[in-house]
Amino acid sequence: MSLMDQRDAAPVLRVVPYTFAQAFGYAPAGVWAAPYALRLSGVPGRNGIVTAVGWQAVIAAAPRTDGLLRVGSLNRPGDAVEIAIHETGHEVPSWAAPIVDTAHALGRVAGPQAGIDIVLHADLPEAAGLAPSAPLSCATALAWTAFHGPQLAVAALDALLRNVVPPPSDTADADALRSAVLYGGDERALLVGPAGPTGEVPLELNAAGLRVMLVIPRDKGVPHTPMASVVESLRGARDETERAQRMEAFLRDRELPRGLSLLTASHLSRVPGYGTGWAEADATVDAVKLAGAVGARLAGGGGSAVAAFVPGSLLPGIRAAVVNAFRDRGRLTPRFLTASGGPAAAPVT
Repeated sequence: MSLMDQRDAAPVLRVVPYTFAQAFGYAPAGVWAAPYALRLSGVPGRNGIVTAVGWQAVIAAAPRTDGLLRVGSLNRPGDAVEIAIHETGHEVPSWAAPIVDTAHALGRVAGPQAGIDIVLHADLPEAAGLAPSAPLSCATALAWTAFHGPQLAVAALDALLRNVVPPPSDTADADALRSAVLYGGDERALLVGPAGPTGEVPLELNAAGLRVMLVIPRDKGVPHTPMASVVESLRGARDETERAQRMEAFLRDRELPRGLSLLTASHLSRVPGYGTGWAEADATVDAVKLAGAVGARLAGGGGSAVAAFVPGSLLPGIRAAVVNAFRDRGRLTPRFLTASGGPAAAPVT
């Protein structure tokens, strides 16, 4: 029985393969799901801590034998991409770029006729601040290697993507976030360094009754603050590296609230490489903290969405506090999304 026919499957896991069949005229060979990822501490490109979270990108895919890549999206039903994988210089829309770049990179080690059809769905809007390139690239890599090889363990696939996939446009932290997606964040976080993962630490959100909450603005708000100076960036990078070491120690000792409280210090320190929207996010961070969040920070990228770790029992009050803070500043009510830790990228059965 296919996922399309399994009534107990999550709706998106039925809709994506159904849409694939409608778009291409035949059923997909498989479905893959990959979580989004969030940096908890550290500076992109240096030592730090990342984890996968429960929102996902889902793809349905099937192999081709004519060297073509065809991509469609539930999020953009009017758009589609069709290109030859082994040709370069294509103009590709940003939503499809992670898939195209990953397939093109992996296609170099496959036969000239290797190709793939893909339909995708991404849970989060672009304004959420969590880079969609990480889950989309990982899901594509898993599908591609299942069809065309090489068959690799997680560590080897992570290293391959680190070395062959070009940097995406939506984050300065692609390597670390892809690692988090491939290893997963179900009750743990991943230690990363410049060359890849270096270990794991506990991140037992469910046991602590904590949820990850995204606060996503619906309007642009005030202009962003200017970029930090070179001196400020160097000082911020040094302080953030030390903060990552403290967070690691707290998480190893299972002192989760103390570890996650450092998220707010990271936000206020203006971490280099994590966007310039601090002034726009400061009021949100203040509001969620005052209402009971354990820690909060800019989610990533150049937007103003905030990621916060909050006790599940306080969710209604925290939402109300943020709504009031936005209303007091003459802004639209933001969008709220909540999740827990995310399982590793994998085929869906």
